[in-house]
Amino acid sequence: METLKPMEDISRLNDAFQNFMLASQSLEHMYQQLKDRVLYLTEELEEKNRQLENALYNTEEAEDYLKGILESLSESIIVIDPCGDVTMFNKAAEKLIALSAEDVIGRKFDSLGIRLESDGSDTFLKTRKKTHNVFISRSNVTDSRGSVRGQVIMIQDMTRIKELESHQERNKRLIAMGEMAAQIVHEIRSPLCSIELYASMLENELGNAPQTTFAKGIYTGIRSLNNILTNMLFFAKPQKPVFHALNLNSIVSETIFMLMPLVEARGINFTRRECSDVQILGDGELLKQVLMNVIINAIQAAGEGGEVGINESVNGAAVVEVTDNGEGIEHENLERIFDPFFSTKEKGTGLGLAIASKIMLVHDGIIRARSEKGMGSTFQIVLPLKL
Repeated sequence: METLKPMEDISRLNDAFQNFMLASQSLEHMYQQLKDRVLYLTEELEEKNRQLENALYNTEEAEDYLKGILESLSESIIVIDPCGDVTMFNKAAEKLIALSAEDVIGRKFDSLGIRLESDGSDTFLKTRKKTHNVFISRSNVTDSRGSVRGQVIMIQDMTRIKELESHQERNKRLIAMGEMAAQIVHEIRSPLCSIELYASMLENELGNAPQTTFAKGIYTGIRSLNNILTNMLFFAKPQKPVFHALNLNSIVSETIFMLMPLVEARGINFTRRECSDVQILGDGELLKQVLMNVIINAIQAAGEGGEVGINESVNGAAVVEVTDNGEGIEHENLERIFDPFFSTKEKGTGLGLAIASKIMLVHDGIIRARSEKGMGSTFQIVLPLKL
């Protein structure tokens, strides 16, 4: 019996070894399966990462593209969140409101210092520096569930368009009134010349008699009427400017030189900012007349000891701005000041600015005014540059 025990031990050891080999093979197979699974999951994870990166890239690209579109729009775009904080402020908005996006984003929209006012037909946006005629619209930003996530405010500056429309309408009125004025002058001048002739003859006939003063009064009144008719005719007849290459600085200097006695007599605080070597095409004498009319109006508006400034600049065109610190012009009168026979002065004929406007018309230029009651006025003369 004792001789069989070692054989049994060997058999058991052999069975144990066989079991170990089987277990080892099973573990190796499971390890290989696990390795294959890990490799598959790794490849799948890498693919998901690539897809996620592409999605993020596409999202960023779409966001940049959308932002580029919004930044390139000429309309001002302002986006606010449900709390009223600004989250988007494009370049047009920066220019219109005169604030940078860096200073605005994160602030309350109501704290930007802008006001919207309406006169029934037009809407005006008032900033710290300017007043703009605008069109404004608001649209809610909603998500897929219909919840409001914010608001988009679009503001279109209509100031320039309104100015052009007003300028065109004014030109139509000037042409119509000019034709009417020419007919009136023609009808009045003939009998007026006869009255002037008879008044002159009567004055000579009376000699030193007391009634001579009556004849002189008639003669003086007729000369005054004739002067008004001459201005009307100048306004009515087609202007025929003789164009030359001109230096804007010289034209302004010559006009100021002629008006300096009036400036000194009224004690006007006169300032000027020159812009040298600005070349234009035009009729020098006619342009001096425009400048003279505008500067005289500014001197009269400023009053004794007032302030008048002239600023020359180039902004795609030659620009001369004449400012005063007078009482300003009522909003409803601002466009009418260029109409013939309309004047805010007690003794004004209302032809000076009408003539100036017509001269600018034949020069392909523009004359426009900005004013607020109590804040003075600015007249802007814009002329094309010599090419």
